[in-house]
Amino acid sequence: MELFYRVTLHEIVADALMLVEEKEFSSKHALEKIFKKVEGKDKEKARGIAHAYVFEIEKWRAKIDFIINSVLRGSKIEDLDPYLANLLRIGVFEMKFKKVNPAIATDSTVRVVKEKFDLTRAKFANAILREVEKFNVEGALKKLKEKDRIEWLAVRFSHPRWYVEYVIDLLGYDEAVRLLLSNLKPQRYYVRANTLKTDIEKVKEYLENNGVRVAYTPVEDVLKVLEYEKPVTKLEWYKKGYFVIQDLASAYVAHVLSPEPGERVLDLAAAPGSKTFHVAALMENKGEIVAVDYSYERLIRMKERMKRLGVKNVKLVHADGQSYIDKEKFDKIILDAPCSSSGTYRQFPEVKWRFNEEKIKRVISVQRNMLINAFRNLREGGEMTYSTCSVRIDENEENVIFGLERGFEIVDYPFSWGDKGFLEIGDKTFRTWTHRHDCNSFFIAKLRKP
Repeated sequence: MELFYRVTLHEIVADALMLVEEKEFSSKHALEKIFKKVEGKDKEKARGIAHAYVFEIEKWRAKIDFIINSVLRGSKIEDLDPYLANLLRIGVFEMKFKKVNPAIATDSTVRVVKEKFDLTRAKFANAILREVEKFNVEGALKKLKEKDRIEWLAVRFSHPRWYVEYVIDLLGYDEAVRLLLSNLKPQRYYVRANTLKTDIEKVKEYLENNGVRVAYTPVEDVLKVLEYEKPVTKLEWYKKGYFVIQDLASAYVAHVLSPEPGERVLDLAAAPGSKTFHVAALMENKGEIVAVDYSYERLIRMKERMKRLGVKNVKLVHADGQSYIDKEKFDKIILDAPCSSSGTYRQFPEVKWRFNEEKIKRVISVQRNMLINAFRNLREGGEMTYSTCSVRIDENEENVIFGLERGFEIVDYPFSWGDKGFLEIGDKTFRTWTHRHDCNSFFIAKLRKP
Protein backbone atom coordinates (compact mmCIF):
# COMPACT_ATOMS: atom_id res chain seq x y z
CA MET A 1 0.00 0.00 0.00
CA GLU A 2 1.60 3.26 -1.16
CA LEU A 3 1.11 6.24 1.18
CA PHE A 4 3.18 9.38 1.63
CA TYR A 5 2.63 9.72 5.36
CA ARG A 6 5.43 7.75 6.89
CA VAL A 7 3.37 5.85 9.38
CA THR A 8 1.95 2.38 9.65
CA LEU A 9 -1.73 1.51 9.71
CA HIS A 10 -1.30 0.90 13.47
CA GLU A 11 -0.16 4.49 14.02
CA ILE A 12 -3.04 5.94 11.99
CA VAL A 13 -5.54 3.83 13.95
CA ALA A 14 -3.91 4.66 17.32
CA ASP A 15 -3.88 8.39 16.43
CA ALA A 16 -7.59 8.19 15.54
CA LEU A 17 -8.43 6.31 18.75
CA MET A 18 -6.67 9.06 20.72
CA LEU A 19 -8.75 11.78 19.02
CA VAL A 20 -11.94 9.78 19.64
CA GLU A 21 -11.05 9.38 23.31
CA GLU A 22 -9.49 12.72 24.20
CA LYS A 23 -11.30 15.16 21.87
CA GLU A 24 -14.57 13.16 21.67
CA PHE A 25 -14.46 13.12 17.86
CA SER A 26 -16.53 10.59 15.96
CA SER A 27 -14.35 7.92 14.31
CA LYS A 28 -15.22 9.42 10.91
CA HIS A 29 -14.23 12.96 11.97
CA ALA A 30 -11.00 11.71 13.60
CA LEU A 31 -9.92 9.95 10.42
CA GLU A 32 -10.87 12.95 8.27
CA LYS A 33 -8.49 15.06 10.36
CA ILE A 34 -5.66 12.51 10.20
CA PHE A 35 -6.03 11.84 6.47
CA LYS A 36 -5.63 15.55 5.65
CA LYS A 37 -1.90 14.80 6.16
CA VAL A 38 -1.98 11.71 3.95
CA GLU A 39 -1.26 11.62 0.22
CA GLY A 40 -0.85 8.73 -2.19
CA LYS A 41 -2.80 6.62 -4.63
CA ASP A 42 -3.96 4.20 -1.89
CA LYS A 43 -5.31 6.98 0.37
CA GLU A 44 -9.02 6.06 0.08
CA LYS A 45 -8.34 2.36 0.47
CA ALA A 46 -6.23 3.05 3.57
CA ARG A 47 -8.93 5.29 5.02
CA GLY A 48 -11.52 2.53 4.57
CA ILE A 49 -9.31 -0.04 6.33
CA ALA A 50 -8.45 2.40 9.15
CA HIS A 51 -12.14 3.29 9.64
CA ALA A 52 -13.08 -0.39 9.90
CA TYR A 53 -10.37 -0.88 12.55
CA VAL A 54 -11.39 2.15 14.64
CA PHE A 55 -15.11 1.35 14.37
CA GLU A 56 -14.69 -2.30 15.37
CA ILE A 57 -12.22 -1.57 18.20
CA GLU A 58 -14.67 0.96 19.68
CA LYS A 59 -17.53 -1.52 19.21
CA TRP A 60 -15.69 -4.32 21.01
CA ARG A 61 -13.68 -2.21 23.45
CA ALA A 62 -15.12 -3.72 26.66
CA LYS A 63 -14.27 -7.24 25.48
CA ILE A 64 -10.80 -6.19 24.24
CA ASP A 65 -10.06 -4.48 27.57
CA PHE A 66 -11.32 -7.55 29.47
CA ILE A 67 -8.78 -9.68 27.58
CA ILE A 68 -5.92 -7.24 28.26
CA ASN A 69 -6.86 -6.79 31.94
CA SER A 70 -7.03 -10.57 32.35
CA VAL A 71 -3.35 -10.94 31.38
CA LEU A 72 -2.07 -7.73 33.04
CA ARG A 73 -0.96 -8.61 36.53
CA GLY A 74 -1.22 -5.98 39.24
CA SER A 75 -2.49 -3.20 36.96
CA LYS A 76 -5.29 -2.30 34.53
CA ILE A 77 -5.29 -0.97 30.98
CA GLU A 78 -6.54 2.36 32.39
CA ASP A 79 -3.20 2.69 34.26
CA LEU A 80 -1.13 2.50 31.06
CA ASP A 81 -0.06 5.38 28.82
CA PRO A 82 -3.20 5.97 26.64
CA TYR A 83 -1.30 5.63 23.36
CA LEU A 84 0.33 2.38 24.49
CA ALA A 85 -3.09 1.11 25.65
CA ASN A 86 -4.53 1.81 22.18
CA LEU A 87 -1.65 0.02 20.44
CA LEU A 88 -2.31 -3.02 22.64
CA ARG A 89 -6.02 -2.82 21.76
CA ILE A 90 -5.09 -2.90 18.07
CA GLY A 91 -2.88 -5.96 18.61
CA VAL A 92 -5.60 -7.81 20.54
CA PHE A 93 -8.24 -6.85 17.95
CA GLU A 94 -6.12 -8.22 15.12
CA MET A 95 -5.31 -11.42 16.96
CA LYS A 96 -8.64 -12.30 18.60
CA PHE A 97 -11.23 -10.62 16.34
CA LYS A 98 -9.67 -10.38 12.86
CA LYS A 99 -7.86 -13.71 13.35
CA VAL A 100 -4.54 -12.31 12.07
CA ASN A 101 -1.64 -14.72 12.68
CA PRO A 102 -0.63 -14.02 16.33
CA ALA A 103 3.07 -13.65 15.48
CA ILE A 104 2.29 -11.05 12.78
CA ALA A 105 -0.20 -9.16 15.02
CA THR A 106 2.34 -9.10 17.86
CA ASP A 107 5.29 -8.09 15.68
CA SER A 108 3.50 -5.21 13.94
CA THR A 109 2.30 -3.80 17.28
CA VAL A 110 5.63 -4.22 19.09
CA ARG A 111 7.49 -2.44 16.29
CA VAL A 112 5.36 0.67 16.70
CA VAL A 113 5.70 0.53 20.52
CA LYS A 114 9.49 0.37 20.15
CA GLU A 115 9.50 3.35 17.78
CA LYS A 116 7.08 5.46 19.83
CA PHE A 117 8.38 4.56 23.29
CA ASP A 118 11.49 2.49 24.09
CA LEU A 119 12.83 -1.06 24.23
CA THR A 120 11.50 -1.67 27.76
CA ARG A 121 7.94 -0.82 26.72
CA ALA A 122 8.35 -2.88 23.53
CA LYS A 123 9.35 -5.93 25.64
CA PHE A 124 6.34 -5.28 27.89
CA ALA A 125 3.96 -5.13 24.89
CA ASN A 126 5.51 -8.30 23.47
CA ALA A 127 5.01 -10.14 26.79
CA ILE A 128 1.38 -8.99 27.07
CA LEU A 129 0.50 -10.04 23.52
CA ARG A 130 2.20 -13.43 23.98
CA GLU A 131 -0.06 -13.96 27.01
CA VAL A 132 -3.10 -12.82 25.00
CA GLU A 133 -2.26 -15.42 22.35
CA LYS A 134 -2.55 -18.20 24.95
CA PHE A 135 -5.55 -16.68 26.75
CA ASN A 136 -8.80 -18.67 26.58
CA VAL A 137 -11.42 -15.95 26.13
CA GLU A 138 -14.48 -18.22 26.16
CA GLY A 139 -13.26 -20.02 29.27
CA ALA A 140 -12.73 -16.72 31.10
CA LEU A 141 -16.19 -15.48 30.02
CA LYS A 142 -17.78 -18.68 31.31
CA LYS A 143 -16.21 -18.10 34.75
CA LEU A 144 -17.34 -14.47 34.70
CA LYS A 145 -20.92 -15.51 33.89
CA GLU A 146 -21.00 -17.76 36.98
CA LYS A 147 -19.63 -14.95 39.16
CA ASP A 148 -21.43 -11.82 37.83
CA ARG A 149 -24.06 -12.20 35.12
CA ILE A 150 -24.44 -8.42 34.49
CA GLU A 151 -20.69 -7.95 34.07
CA TRP A 152 -20.64 -10.99 31.75
CA LEU A 153 -23.32 -9.36 29.55
CA ALA A 154 -21.39 -6.06 29.58
CA VAL A 155 -18.18 -7.81 28.44
CA ARG A 156 -19.73 -10.43 26.15
CA PHE A 157 -21.75 -7.83 24.21
CA SER A 158 -19.30 -4.97 24.86
CA HIS A 159 -21.55 -2.35 26.48
CA PRO A 160 -21.11 -0.17 29.59
CA ARG A 161 -22.34 -1.90 32.74
CA TRP A 162 -24.70 0.99 33.57
CA TYR A 163 -26.39 0.59 30.17
CA VAL A 164 -26.86 -3.17 30.61
CA GLU A 165 -28.42 -2.67 34.06
CA TYR A 166 -30.62 0.15 32.75
CA VAL A 167 -32.10 -1.67 29.74
CA ILE A 168 -32.73 -4.84 31.78
CA ASP A 169 -34.75 -2.73 34.25
CA LEU A 170 -36.56 -1.04 31.37
CA LEU A 171 -37.25 -3.95 29.00
CA GLY A 172 -36.65 -7.17 30.94
CA TYR A 173 -33.72 -9.57 30.53
CA ASP A 174 -34.58 -11.31 27.24
CA GLU A 175 -35.51 -8.17 25.34
CA ALA A 176 -32.50 -6.29 26.74
CA VAL A 177 -30.24 -9.02 25.32
CA ARG A 178 -31.94 -8.60 21.93
CA LEU A 179 -31.21 -4.87 22.10
CA LEU A 180 -27.53 -5.51 23.00
CA LEU A 181 -27.22 -7.90 20.04
CA SER A 182 -28.95 -5.45 17.71
CA ASN A 183 -26.53 -2.67 18.71
CA LEU A 184 -23.67 -4.86 17.45
CA LYS A 185 -25.17 -5.49 14.01
CA PRO A 186 -24.02 -3.51 10.93
CA GLN A 187 -25.56 -0.07 10.68
CA ARG A 188 -28.79 0.25 8.71
CA TYR A 189 -28.72 3.10 6.20
CA TYR A 190 -31.73 5.29 5.38
CA VAL A 191 -31.96 7.82 2.56
CA ARG A 192 -34.13 10.93 2.76
CA ALA A 193 -35.15 12.57 -0.52
CA ASN A 194 -34.33 16.28 -0.57
CA THR A 195 -37.69 17.58 -1.80
CA LEU A 196 -36.16 20.98 -2.59
CA LYS A 197 -34.55 19.24 -5.59
CA THR A 198 -36.50 16.05 -6.32
CA ASP A 199 -39.08 13.62 -4.92
CA ILE A 200 -39.05 10.18 -3.31
CA GLU A 201 -40.08 8.28 -6.49
CA LYS A 202 -37.25 9.80 -8.55
CA VAL A 203 -34.72 9.02 -5.80
CA LYS A 204 -35.99 5.43 -5.61
CA GLU A 205 -35.69 5.01 -9.37
CA TYR A 206 -32.21 6.57 -9.43
CA LEU A 207 -30.94 4.36 -6.60
CA GLU A 208 -32.33 1.18 -8.14
CA ASN A 209 -30.75 2.10 -11.51
CA ASN A 210 -27.45 2.41 -9.64
CA GLY A 211 -27.54 -1.01 -7.95
CA VAL A 212 -29.10 0.09 -4.65
CA ARG A 213 -32.09 -1.96 -3.51
CA VAL A 214 -34.45 0.10 -1.34
CA ALA A 215 -37.82 -0.17 0.39
CA TYR A 216 -40.44 2.34 1.50
CA THR A 217 -40.65 3.22 5.21
CA PRO A 218 -43.33 4.68 7.53
CA VAL A 219 -41.77 8.13 6.89
CA GLU A 220 -43.00 9.34 3.52
CA ASP A 221 -39.77 10.88 2.17
CA VAL A 222 -37.39 8.21 3.54
CA LEU A 223 -36.20 4.95 1.95
CA LYS A 224 -34.55 2.00 3.66
CA VAL A 225 -31.35 0.77 1.97
CA LEU A 226 -31.46 -3.05 1.73
CA GLU A 227 -28.47 -3.80 -0.50
CA TYR A 228 -25.95 -1.82 -2.52
CA GLU A 229 -23.14 -2.48 -4.96
CA LYS A 230 -21.51 0.90 -4.35
CA PRO A 231 -21.89 3.02 -1.17
CA VAL A 232 -24.69 5.56 -1.69
CA THR A 233 -22.36 8.38 -0.57
CA LYS A 234 -20.24 7.74 -3.70
CA LEU A 235 -23.20 8.34 -6.04
CA GLU A 236 -23.56 11.56 -8.04
CA TRP A 237 -27.02 12.43 -6.67
CA TYR A 238 -25.70 12.30 -3.09
CA LYS A 239 -22.85 14.67 -3.99
CA LYS A 240 -25.35 17.01 -5.68
CA GLY A 241 -27.69 16.99 -2.66
CA TYR A 242 -30.66 15.17 -4.17
CA PHE A 243 -30.75 12.92 -1.11
CA VAL A 244 -29.12 12.70 2.31
CA ILE A 245 -28.30 9.91 4.74
CA GLN A 246 -30.55 10.31 7.79
CA ASP A 247 -31.75 7.83 10.39
CA LEU A 248 -35.42 6.87 10.07
CA ALA A 249 -36.50 8.05 13.54
CA SER A 250 -34.49 11.26 13.23
CA ALA A 251 -36.26 12.04 9.93
CA TYR A 252 -39.66 11.63 11.63
CA VAL A 253 -39.05 14.70 13.86
CA ALA A 254 -39.64 17.30 11.11
CA HIS A 255 -42.93 15.62 10.13
CA VAL A 256 -44.11 15.63 13.76
CA LEU A 257 -43.19 19.34 13.99
CA SER A 258 -45.32 19.95 10.82
CA PRO A 259 -43.82 23.32 9.82
CA GLU A 260 -45.71 25.49 7.32
CA PRO A 261 -44.16 27.62 4.56
CA GLY A 262 -43.72 31.20 5.83
CA GLU A 263 -43.39 30.33 9.54
CA ARG A 264 -40.51 31.31 11.83
CA VAL A 265 -38.76 28.23 13.23
CA LEU A 266 -35.98 27.96 15.82
CA ASP A 267 -33.61 24.99 16.07
CA LEU A 268 -31.89 25.24 19.46
CA ALA A 269 -29.24 22.54 18.88
CA ALA A 270 -28.97 22.50 15.11
CA ALA A 271 -25.67 20.85 14.10
CA PRO A 272 -25.06 18.72 12.11
CA GLY A 273 -28.23 20.08 10.48
CA SER A 274 -30.22 17.07 9.25
CA LYS A 275 -33.45 18.12 10.99
CA THR A 276 -32.93 21.83 10.19
CA PHE A 277 -32.57 21.09 6.48
CA HIS A 278 -35.50 18.67 6.51
CA VAL A 279 -37.70 21.40 8.01
CA ALA A 280 -36.42 23.82 5.32
CA ALA A 281 -37.52 21.33 2.65
CA LEU A 282 -40.98 20.91 4.23
CA MET A 283 -41.25 24.74 4.32
CA GLU A 284 -40.26 24.88 0.62
CA ASN A 285 -37.53 27.42 1.54
CA LYS A 286 -40.26 29.91 2.57
CA GLY A 287 -40.19 31.61 5.96
CA GLU A 288 -37.17 31.64 8.27
CA ILE A 289 -35.28 29.04 10.29
CA VAL A 290 -32.83 30.27 12.94
CA ALA A 291 -30.32 27.46 13.52
CA VAL A 292 -28.41 27.83 16.79
CA ASP A 293 -25.41 25.77 17.85
CA TYR A 294 -22.57 26.27 20.36
CA SER A 295 -19.96 24.72 18.01
CA TYR A 296 -18.65 27.20 15.44
CA GLU A 297 -16.82 24.43 13.57
CA ARG A 298 -20.02 22.41 13.17
CA LEU A 299 -21.91 25.49 11.95
CA ILE A 300 -19.26 26.00 9.25
CA ARG A 301 -19.87 22.42 8.11
CA MET A 302 -23.64 23.12 8.11
CA LYS A 303 -23.04 26.14 5.84
CA GLU A 304 -21.25 23.91 3.31
CA ARG A 305 -24.11 21.37 3.40
CA MET A 306 -26.73 24.10 2.92
CA LYS A 307 -25.19 25.07 -0.43
CA ARG A 308 -25.20 21.48 -1.64
CA LEU A 309 -28.82 20.92 -0.59
CA GLY A 310 -30.16 24.21 -1.97
CA VAL A 311 -31.36 25.40 1.46
CA LYS A 312 -31.92 29.17 1.44
CA ASN A 313 -34.10 30.07 4.43
CA VAL A 314 -31.71 29.13 7.29
CA LYS A 315 -29.84 31.71 9.34
CA LEU A 316 -26.91 30.18 11.27
CA VAL A 317 -26.25 31.57 14.76
CA HIS A 318 -23.25 30.71 16.93
CA ALA A 319 -24.77 30.71 20.45
CA ASP A 320 -25.72 28.51 23.41
CA GLY A 321 -29.20 27.02 23.11
CA GLN A 322 -29.56 27.28 26.89
CA SER A 323 -29.55 31.09 26.77
CA TYR A 324 -30.18 32.30 23.19
CA ILE A 325 -33.11 34.73 23.04
CA ASP A 326 -34.40 36.20 19.78
CA LYS A 327 -36.11 39.59 19.63
CA GLU A 328 -39.16 37.96 18.02
CA LYS A 329 -41.01 34.84 19.16
CA PHE A 330 -41.14 31.67 17.03
CA ASP A 331 -44.06 29.71 15.60
CA LYS A 332 -42.25 26.37 15.92
CA ILE A 333 -39.16 25.10 17.74
CA ILE A 334 -37.03 21.99 17.27
CA LEU A 335 -35.23 20.90 20.43
CA ASP A 336 -33.21 17.82 19.52
CA ALA A 337 -31.36 18.00 22.80
CA PRO A 338 -27.73 17.02 23.40
CA CYS A 339 -27.96 13.66 25.18
CA SER A 340 -26.14 10.49 26.24
CA SER A 341 -26.56 9.17 22.65
CA SER A 342 -27.43 5.81 24.23
CA GLY A 343 -29.75 5.06 21.31
CA THR A 344 -27.00 5.34 18.68
CA TYR A 345 -24.55 2.60 19.71
CA ARG A 346 -24.94 0.73 16.42
CA GLN A 347 -24.11 3.88 14.43
CA PHE A 348 -21.52 5.47 16.77
CA PRO A 349 -20.00 2.77 19.03
CA GLU A 350 -17.46 5.24 20.46
CA VAL A 351 -20.20 7.04 22.44
CA LYS A 352 -20.67 3.92 24.59
CA TRP A 353 -17.56 4.81 26.60
CA ARG A 354 -18.15 8.56 27.05
CA PHE A 355 -20.85 8.68 29.68
CA ASN A 356 -21.27 7.74 33.31
CA GLU A 357 -24.07 8.65 35.74
CA GLU A 358 -22.35 11.91 36.76
CA LYS A 359 -21.93 13.10 33.18
CA ILE A 360 -25.53 12.12 32.34
CA LYS A 361 -26.77 14.25 35.27
CA ARG A 362 -24.90 17.23 33.77
CA VAL A 363 -26.45 16.53 30.35
CA ILE A 364 -29.96 16.41 31.89
CA SER A 365 -29.32 19.82 33.48
CA VAL A 366 -28.46 21.21 30.00
CA GLN A 367 -31.59 19.59 28.50
CA ARG A 368 -33.81 21.20 31.14
CA ASN A 369 -32.19 24.62 30.68
CA MET A 370 -32.88 24.30 26.95
CA LEU A 371 -36.52 23.35 27.59
CA ILE A 372 -36.97 26.46 29.77
CA ASN A 373 -35.30 28.58 27.07
CA ALA A 374 -37.47 27.06 24.34
CA PHE A 375 -40.56 28.12 26.32
CA ARG A 376 -39.23 31.71 26.45
CA ASN A 377 -38.69 31.79 22.67
CA LEU A 378 -42.00 30.22 21.63
CA ARG A 379 -45.07 32.35 20.90
CA GLU A 380 -48.37 31.59 22.60
CA GLY A 381 -50.02 28.76 20.67
CA GLY A 382 -46.66 27.83 19.18
CA GLU A 383 -45.51 24.18 19.06
CA MET A 384 -42.22 22.38 19.48
CA THR A 385 -40.74 18.91 19.24
CA TYR A 386 -38.54 17.60 22.02
CA SER A 387 -36.40 14.66 20.90
CA THR A 388 -33.30 12.70 21.90
CA CYS A 389 -31.43 9.64 20.67
CA SER A 390 -31.35 8.29 24.25
CA VAL A 391 -33.02 5.22 25.77
CA ARG A 392 -33.21 6.79 29.23
CA ILE A 393 -36.46 7.89 30.91
CA ASP A 394 -34.67 10.70 32.81
CA GLU A 395 -33.59 12.29 29.51
CA ASN A 396 -36.99 11.78 27.88
CA GLU A 397 -40.32 11.32 29.68
CA GLU A 398 -39.08 12.90 32.93
CA ASN A 399 -37.88 15.96 31.02
CA VAL A 400 -41.24 16.29 29.27
CA ILE A 401 -42.96 16.21 32.68
CA PHE A 402 -40.46 18.89 33.82
CA GLY A 403 -41.55 20.97 30.79
CA LEU A 404 -45.25 20.46 31.61
CA GLU A 405 -44.62 21.68 35.17
CA ARG A 406 -43.12 24.87 33.68
CA GLY A 407 -46.00 25.78 31.41
CA PHE A 408 -45.96 23.52 28.35
CA GLU A 409 -48.91 21.35 27.31
CA ILE A 410 -48.35 17.98 25.65
CA VAL A 411 -49.88 17.57 22.19
CA ASP A 412 -51.66 14.25 21.65
CA TYR A 413 -49.98 13.75 18.28
CA PRO A 414 -51.25 10.79 16.19
CA PHE A 415 -47.92 8.96 15.80
CA SER A 416 -48.36 6.57 12.88
CA TRP A 417 -45.66 4.05 13.86
CA GLY A 418 -43.15 3.23 16.60
CA ASP A 419 -43.89 2.41 20.24
CA LYS A 420 -45.39 4.33 23.15
CA GLY A 421 -43.18 5.72 25.91
CA PHE A 422 -43.21 5.31 29.69
CA LEU A 423 -44.70 6.98 32.79
CA GLU A 424 -48.08 8.75 32.88
CA ILE A 425 -47.43 10.62 29.61
CA GLY A 426 -46.22 7.51 27.78
CA ASP A 427 -49.30 7.18 25.55
CA LYS A 428 -48.62 10.66 24.11
CA THR A 429 -44.94 10.10 23.33
CA PHE A 430 -43.05 8.18 20.65
CA ARG A 431 -40.17 5.72 20.95
CA THR A 432 -38.20 3.49 18.63
CA TRP A 433 -35.82 0.69 19.56
CA THR A 434 -32.91 -0.57 17.48
CA HIS A 435 -33.97 -4.24 17.86
CA ARG A 436 -37.65 -3.57 17.10
CA HIS A 437 -37.53 -0.87 14.41
CA ASP A 438 -34.09 -1.34 12.80
CA CYS A 439 -33.05 2.28 13.41
CA ASN A 440 -31.65 4.32 16.30
CA SER A 441 -33.44 4.05 19.64
CA PHE A 442 -35.19 7.42 19.74
CA PHE A 443 -37.72 9.55 21.63
CA ILE A 444 -40.10 12.30 20.40
CA ALA A 445 -42.75 14.36 22.20
CA LYS A 446 -44.69 17.30 20.81
CA LEU A 447 -45.38 20.25 23.14
CA ARG A 448 -47.40 23.47 22.92
CA LYS A 449 -47.18 26.82 24.71
CA PRO A 450 -50.77 27.65 25.74
